[in-house]
Amino acid sequence: MGTGVVAAVAAVAVATTGSGTQAPNVAAPNPGATDSATTTVQDAPLMHLVSYLVTAPQPKGDATLILRETVSNDGTKVAVWDLFADNGDYYFTKTREALPAQVKGKHVQADKADMAARQKVVAAAELAAKGDLNEARKQMALAYLPANPKVTPTLEAPGVVPSLSDEAKKKRGAQAINGTDNWVWNNSMQALISGAGSPTVRAGVLRLLGQMPEVTVKQGTLDGQPVLTLAAGLPAVSDGESVTVNADTGLPIKFTNAGGFVNYTVTRVNLADIANGTF
Repeated sequence: MGTGVVAAVAAVAVATTGSGTQAPNVAAPNPGATDSATTTVQDAPLMHLVSYLVTAPQPKGDATLILRETVSNDGTKVAVWDLFADNGDYYFTKTREALPAQVKGKHVQADKADMAARQKVVAAAELAAKGDLNEARKQMALAYLPANPKVTPTLEAPGVVPSLSDEAKKKRGAQAINGTDNWVWNNSMQALISGAGSPTVRAGVLRLLGQMPEVTVKQGTLDGQPVLTLAAGLPAVSDGESVTVNADTGLPIKFTNAGGFVNYTVTRVNLADIANGTF
């Protein structure tokens, strides 16, 4: 994510509350025989949470409604509404009251390329939850690239610090970035938006982030909730970024970067109810 703009990360309430259900004590999922990658963040609370999420029931509804409140470092505050339908449709309004007309008129505000990319990051997270983590990492990294790029990108292993070119070394402040880790981090944040209502997506994102050694996990509390804060640094991002999730449910509740932070209030809804104004 850019350091001057706070990224959009969705916090999900599978009902209408943010506390969720206590995660049971179960073992971490087996990544599968085809998964040659190794989870490098051996954090028991994180793996415990993933184990819960991969078997958690899918919530009711066919869309995820997000109140996105952005607070910039200069004190500027902006609150808007995002509505992500499970079929890939996206609606945006500045007020809650404007949503019914948008949905009833089917005023979808995303082009085909954006919709396709968002569906790809969700699919990659779903694969990461229960399948081949290496393949899921590849799919997540490349989700926003064109189908046939002019230059085939080189995929790097998690945490590998690439060598700087001689030209880069001459530049003041040049930093070696693992491009694959950078794509996986950024696109995983997008998966948490587009697939916000799915515990499977949340599990997959946590597994992908747990594979990167530069992502640290810290336990704490936020507004009375037990939380895990996953913080990324070099070589994934040049400036520190973090996402905070509920430690019992995996519901993302805050994203922070150099530009400020974003808080989210998210619920599962039915599009028909939105169109009728009964939500």
